[in-house]
Amino acid sequence: MPIIINIFTGIVVLISIVLVVLVMLQTPRNEGIGGVTSVGGNFRGKAGMDEILSNYTRTVAFGWFASAFILAVLNEVSKR
Repeated sequence: MPIIINIFTGIVVLISIVLVVLVMLQTPRNEGIGGVTSVGGNFRGKAGMDEILSNYTRTVAFGWFASAFILAVLNEVSKR
């Protein structure tokens, strides 16, 4: 059981690093006072690359949540 816990711990750490990188690659949506007042907004929606990064981030975040949940369950089971 400790081997599986170590594997999932490594997976959570790797996914965490990937998630941080994906979030840092995204461009901020509200830049300066124009974002607050909604002046000069982009009416056509997000650009292609931003949308792709957003989808990847959402998928990786779901994977992180699932693997962290599995790791928590494995830790509880191993205590018994």
